[in-house]
Amino acid sequence: MSNRRSLAFVGLTVFAVAVTMRTIPLYWSPLPFNTDGFKFAALARETLAYGYLPTSWGFFNPDEFTFTVLLTISSRLTGVSPLYIAQVLIASIGATVCLFVVAITRRIGIQLRWPDFDVRIAALLAGLVLATEGIFLGRSTAVSSEGLGHVFVLLTVFVFARALWTSRRSWLLLSVLVFALFPLTHNLGAIIGGFSAVSLLVLVFRESKWTAGLFAGALVAGFWLYTGLYYSIAELNEVSRISSVPGLFAAWIVVLILLTLWLPITRPRVQKTVPTMALVGGAGLLVVNYFVSIFPGTATTDPLTLLFVLPIAVIGIVAFQGIPSLIDAGREGYMMFALLIGSISIIGFALTGSLTIEYQDLAIRGQIFIHIVAAVLAGLGAVMIGRSWKPSTMTTAIVVVVIVCSLVSAPLAFSGLEATSAQPLVTQSEFETATFAVTYADGWTSDGHMTRLASKYYPKQTPNDVSQRGIYEWLHGGAVPSCPVVSQQSWTTVGAQLFPSSPKTIGYKSYEGSFQTRNLVYATSGNDPLIFTMPTNGDRQGCNW
Repeated sequence: MSNRRSLAFVGLTVFAVAVTMRTIPLYWSPLPFNTDGFKFAALARETLAYGYLPTSWGFFNPDEFTFTVLLTISSRLTGVSPLYIAQVLIASIGATVCLFVVAITRRIGIQLRWPDFDVRIAALLAGLVLATEGIFLGRSTAVSSEGLGHVFVLLTVFVFARALWTSRRSWLLLSVLVFALFPLTHNLGAIIGGFSAVSLLVLVFRESKWTAGLFAGALVAGFWLYTGLYYSIAELNEVSRISSVPGLFAAWIVVLILLTLWLPITRPRVQKTVPTMALVGGAGLLVVNYFVSIFPGTATTDPLTLLFVLPIAVIGIVAFQGIPSLIDAGREGYMMFALLIGSISIIGFALTGSLTIEYQDLAIRGQIFIHIVAAVLAGLGAVMIGRSWKPSTMTTAIVVVVIVCSLVSAPLAFSGLEATSAQPLVTQSEFETATFAVTYADGWTSDGHMTRLASKYYPKQTPNDVSQRGIYEWLHGGAVPSCPVVSQQSWTTVGAQLFPSSPKTIGYKSYEGSFQTRNLVYATSGNDPLIFTMPTNGDRQGCNW
């Protein structure tokens, strides 16, 4: 088989696996996988109805333009409602990220002058890891603007690296375009992209490419200024996480610069050890969080999560063996090196910022971008280990181990409340029940899964008092809420979602007995029945807290 045909085979295989894995939720429900997806479906619905983006809505964020437009166009072209095309669209976006990883890994292998077979193995393994690995799979299956954030951060490091090392005007202009669109696409991705651009600047200055570096430095400074002003004027809530501690943010930029200068010139053993220690530290935080919540008021680590994360840690150990190859590969490797340092820096900023829910969210979302680099490194690391050991069949053994570990971790993406503090999957009966509650009750309460679903898709019809507070107080020893309630039988098994806290279960007898003195208004059947009950006085008014 020719090199071109074999590369096409690798690309098609990875794309098919990635799309298949990200459309698994369609087996359970034709709707978007997660509640955030209903927000984008609602935005696209309104855009199609009125012909313009509903920017006047209070819940339209300034970093949601790009994905909303893309979903709207997809719906218009296919004639399929945004609700039912969203999952296929996000699966395609996630698969595109996997193809990027295949292409980048191949380029690095070529720069390292590896044999064609080794290059293909590394590229295939990198793509398959990113397509199936549980943590990244879960985030890239969720319908949100983060998927495009993954695409744009790869575009940023690729295009900007080309501009820096070639000084060609076309790449510089393309960098300007990507930088201009990034803040409209995803806020955290834009910050990590900015961090990565700073790291690339440091690398190009280290090679004494001053002419390209000075112009590109002005471009990066302009990007940071533009992003900060845009998000501040648009009043993006996430900006406060940085504006409240500007000194700390600047300190982590200094750390980023120092890491970028030091790590490439140190010994290969140190290059492998530093990220490995970061991996061990992250795993240690998960274990500590099992015993006591590191961020007060948030969920502790579920034992099942630890079980799924263990094989991912094995992949990480293999992956970080490939870090020296990033340094040796020059420009192609620098792209991934800069993204790695940028992602680590934002996680460090979050962990040292404050022990609050906002900074926990920043750390959790920031680590997702490391998985992109880790997939590339896993492909490179597996081949490097195999090339250094005898017999030659060791490469095959390492590749098999990495793929098995990735597949074993995949169920984490779809485990919901059995392993995590949030239930992503939305079933048809849940959506219909939320629609009924919004239509016929002036206010009601339920767990976080149902209340978020309603407020995301019906923001205008969902009153402010529709929240999980009533259920939280009830399940923690209080009385049954004296207002309409949407409840679900799974509360007696996996528990009610009370994110960011851990799920809370209620005994089956207590669950059934609590509604004996209430009027049953609406009910669904199936594996997880839902009911809508009201007080016996027929009060349809909202819940007064």
